Amino acid sequence: MWIDNFVQQHLNLPAWGKRDLAISLLLLNLLLLSPTAHAQTPANTSLSSLTDAAEARLQTDLVQRPETWVSSWLAAAPTVSIAALKSQADQGTDELELALSLPLTSPSGHQLNQQWQSIAQHYQQQLLKLRRWYASGQVRNLVWTIAQHQQQQQLLQQQLQTYQGLMAPLQQQAETTEADTYFRYGLQQAQTQLAMLQLEHQQHQQAAEQQLMELTGTRQIPTNLADANPTKLDAAAWQQHPQLALLQLHEQQLYLQQQQNLSGNTPWQVTTRFKRIDTAGISENQIGLQLDIPLSLGAQLSQTEQSNYQISQQQWLQDYQQSRQQIIQQYQQAQAQLSLLEAQYQMLQPHQQLRQQAQSALLLLLQRQEINPDIAQQRLQQLFAEQRQVQLLKQQIQQAYAQLQQAAGVPL
Repeated sequence: MWIDNFVQQHLNLPAWGKRDLAISLLLLNLLLLSPTAHAQTPANTSLSSLTDAAEARLQTDLVQRPETWVSSWLAAAPTVSIAALKSQADQGTDELELALSLPLTSPSGHQLNQQWQSIAQHYQQQLLKLRRWYASGQVRNLVWTIAQHQQQQQLLQQQLQTYQGLMAPLQQQAETTEADTYFRYGLQQAQTQLAMLQLEHQQHQQAAEQQLMELTGTRQIPTNLADANPTKLDAAAWQQHPQLALLQLHEQQLYLQQQQNLSGNTPWQVTTRFKRIDTAGISENQIGLQLDIPLSLGAQLSQTEQSNYQISQQQWLQDYQQSRQQIIQQYQQAQAQLSLLEAQYQMLQPHQQLRQQAQSALLLLLQRQEINPDIAQQRLQQLFAEQRQVQLLKQQIQQAYAQLQQAAGVPL
């Protein structure tokens, strides 16, 4: 709002005095050239440390549950049975029986449990890798967003400094130049556009810094944003993606669950019994042991269990194919974006020196008043835009490579 008022206040005047012009340039200089907040970065900040902080913050958001006790030999909870029989005859027999039943894991079930433990360990490892990869994606996205806005502001500041350097010699000729008001209008319009762009980038940068603060506990970004140990990617790099690895373990869990329902893995039942018999004043105690071993004829499943397994398998296959296709598309898009940016940079970079020479020649003609200010303004803006594009492309290539690593499932 203050920019509009500032422009209207000065552009409505028929002529500008040197004092008003100096005040205007001073205000714009304070706005655009003032250091932004959090400009300095601690030396110990790195992408790895930011990812560690983000991963720890994600861990605290998880619900902490106590670990459950798992028996290696009990297939289920033991059961206690109590039976009391009272005879209805005068000299009948009364019985009291206590039984403790222990469902023991069968030998095949014990082997199955070992496979479950192995899968559980791999599953936990893949969950940690997936969380690390997810935290890496959040950090990569935020730090590159902040870096992009910082570079945009730096390039705008350089552009404004060029304008201000051009104003110094022209100010001396302001009272005798016929095109003074016209040139001042064009210059003021360019400076106002730069100020608005600067404010826009500052707002986006502050929003990204706030998100980084919530994720990692700091607003600082490292000086070096390149991955510490980038992985050499090939056409099949996406096959090691943490999401696919986790889904593959889920398929093994479904298979083990199906194997657990086989009749051959039914628990063995061991029962210890204590029995007391009272008959006509004579008491007798009996102690016994009972072992129940189920007999299985091959791999037997009920029709319901077989149908449920087939449905689960089909659902898993659908989820896996969908996730795989999404990962391939994201990887290919990131690879195409990187190739496009590299091709653009190769085309524009060789002409960078010619642009600088053209800019110097244009500024010289403008100072000598040998070119129309409007034409000079348009050409100068075009040269600035091309120079910014080349400098931004260098950063965008590094950002695209980081996005390619993320799409391939490579964490920081």
